[in-house]
Amino acid sequence: MIKLDNISFRYGKALILNDISLNAESGKCIVIAGPNGSGKSTLLSIIAGARKASSGKVEVCDKIGYVPQGIALFEDLSVKENVKFFAAVSKTKIPDLSKLPFNLTPIANKKVSKLSTGMKKRVSIVCALVSDPSVIIFDEPCAAIDIIYRDELLEMINKLKKNGKTIIYVGHDFNEISRIYDTILLIKNGNTVFYKTKDELSLSSDELEEYVRKALIS
Repeated sequence: MIKLDNISFRYGKALILNDISLNAESGKCIVIAGPNGSGKSTLLSIIAGARKASSGKVEVCDKIGYVPQGIALFEDLSVKENVKFFAAVSKTKIPDLSKLPFNLTPIANKKVSKLSTGMKKRVSIVCALVSDPSVIIFDEPCAAIDIIYRDELLEMINKLKKNGKTIIYVGHDFNEISRIYDTILLIKNGNTVFYKTKDELSLSSDELEEYVRKALIS
């Protein structure tokens, strides 16, 4: 579903990404990890089509859903109105809220501005999924939310995988990552540190965190 071959990106004279490759298949989750400023957000923007790589080849099949780190919603509109808007943008039939993840029906008429951060995150995810995309990008979706939301989200991601969706996930918490990943791309200063599958690593969440830490300082 997604294939990047030797992607590099320059901003002026600065080399932000250097020769990055990955291959994400249907029903799989690739986690992109690395320190702040490592180039993760730039890589996501290239996958999503918002930026063009300076060199290399990008192949992305079908539609992409994007869940940003922040809240990309209309605060003065209701939950239902936000969902309607994103359905219209994607030229999709307005869905039945009760049949979407998180069941937003009880809060359908509430203004987004009145919702908690966790509920706003839920609405953001539903808006990203309303077009039934084949590829879904999650940019640190568990930032600043509670453990109940986190567990709901990770369970939902695994269900999406079982339904054949391709997941690109950026995160830092290895308790989260270990529950969903099939492959990890670790980058630092725009370069690949390692690119390995879950079978190759075979590590618990604590062991995975230690492995990544050592990889970054070696």
